[in-house]
Amino acid sequence: MRELTYRKKQSLKNRRRMISVNEHTEDTDCKTHVRKSFVYIVRSIKKIEKPTEKPDIYIHKAFDSKTNEEKFSFRVKGAFYMENKGSTFLVDFCHTLKIDIQWKNKVFSPNKSATLT
Repeated sequence: MRELTYRKKQSLKNRRRMISVNEHTEDTDCKTHVRKSFVYIVRSIKKIEKPTEKPDIYIHKAFDSKTNEEKFSFRVKGAFYMENKGSTFLVDFCHTLKIDIQWKNKVFSPNKSATLT
């Protein structure tokens, strides 16, 4: 079974746009929940003052053997400049990916006889 949800929000007043995708999947081995989101905030500027810095990247992974839950998150935050019709804009962005897996069985490695043959 697979369930997919797509959301798109924007605010022209605040010059903000958010896009998110949620996916729930269930099969014989596990239940998976994947969340992706993209946020953009646009500001008008007179000219490019300084070069943008490299984006910040955050990665986190965790595994709980008691509850058989595995979690992974990945986030990128940064900014870039763009020009459109003679105007210059600074775009701040944040991209996020989160994956949660609930394993149904406790077999994490093959039997010893399978690895020896």
